[in-house]
Amino acid sequence: MDFIKKNYKYMLLFVFLCFINYFLIYSEYSYDTTWEYGMSHAITLGQLPYKDFTLVTTPLFIFLFSIGLFIKDNLFVFILEFIISYLIMYYFLDKLIGNNKIIILLMSCVFLFNSFVPTYNSLCLVFIVILMYLEKNNKNDYLIGFILGLLLLTKHSIGLSIIFFSFIGIRNIKRIGKRLVGIFIPCLIFIFYLLITKSLNSFIDLCFLGMLDFGSTNSYHSILCRTLTILIIGITVFLIFKNKKEILLYYVLGSVAFVYPINDLSHFTHLFTIFFIPIVFLYNERINLKYIPYILIGLFVVLNALIRYPLLKDTAISNVNHFDMTLTHKSSLSEMNNSLRKMKKYSNNIIVAEKGSFYYIALDKKMDYFTIPHTGNYGYDGTNKMIKRFDSIHDKYVFVDIYFYNICLSGKINDYQYDLKLIDYIMNNSKYVDKVEGFNIYYKE
Repeated sequence: MDFIKKNYKYMLLFVFLCFINYFLIYSEYSYDTTWEYGMSHAITLGQLPYKDFTLVTTPLFIFLFSIGLFIKDNLFVFILEFIISYLIMYYFLDKLIGNNKIIILLMSCVFLFNSFVPTYNSLCLVFIVILMYLEKNNKNDYLIGFILGLLLLTKHSIGLSIIFFSFIGIRNIKRIGKRLVGIFIPCLIFIFYLLITKSLNSFIDLCFLGMLDFGSTNSYHSILCRTLTILIIGITVFLIFKNKKEILLYYVLGSVAFVYPINDLSHFTHLFTIFFIPIVFLYNERINLKYIPYILIGLFVVLNALIRYPLLKDTAISNVNHFDMTLTHKSSLSEMNNSLRKMKKYSNNIIVAEKGSFYYIALDKKMDYFTIPHTGNYGYDGTNKMIKRFDSIHDKYVFVDIYFYNICLSGKINDYQYDLKLIDYIMNNSKYVDKVEGFNIYYKE
């Protein structure tokens, strides 16, 4: 209670930023949010990741964020769960660096609020902040190991990287052994899950072997993010030479895994945020910025609104199933409802679209391997596997996102994951029957 009394203004500001970002600035549903919500929604329908639908990382995020959906299955609840997780992170930031935590909030706003997207990356950020607090307060190594295990089950690539660099940071065999025991506990539970659901082979294929496809087809580094990443690594290594026992700096090096193999703003923003935590911790007593962070946050809110999706006169409250209580544009809402009506007409269908998760959620339709048609998402040699999977399908209508397909084909988006080879095969091996709002509808005999 003392924390709430002391920090309620910060907390209200934070909640405001989350809501303004999702329900006003993001007047359209963002892809990442819809993909992650779709997977948590699938859990409520009794589906299993790896077995029933593709997932290229460990599954703790979608299981954890499905809990609230069993009470009320709605995007609003999903966003609310995300806000709660970040408020927990904010609590540990307060314990770690006090009032200067506002600087970390500022850093999370810099790159168009991309850290305010509820994905496994955002949950990794929460766990890393908790680990930093535990490290600096000399908490039990078994507990630290357990949280490291949860991080590993949230995104295995980041978890492995953080574990490696944290072990280098402590350089104590006895403590490393205790942490390994802690890591083993959640991992053992996960292994039991894979064995019971007969998903072990699919997990290995999608999350490890499939990375060979994913890295070769989806590797992307913006010049800005790559340059800043190199700068962050250089500064962190320099500070480690000056502060060899500062464990928080090793967590920054481990967090470089956020930006591989894709280093764009949505991935880089988490590394950028984490980088400033040890900086503020080391120089906490010298920092006295007063109201400057608040002014800058306000400016970023305005800038984000102007760059992203300015509020237009045709803004309306969505009436789409599971997406009510969300703002969108009337034109988009009309198009979505027209598509949904056509999908209900051709109900025996699969939907192969960039926003496939949105339509599966709205229709309460169970997800499948076609829901997110991205190269690298199907395991090793995944596109050919999906072609064989499509050949085994009969008496189905296929809704193909021809609008997005044409955009990718034109080269306007040259770094995207949309699997054009799979889409070509689907269109060439089925019969065209109808169209609606950017979708071509085919029939697979």
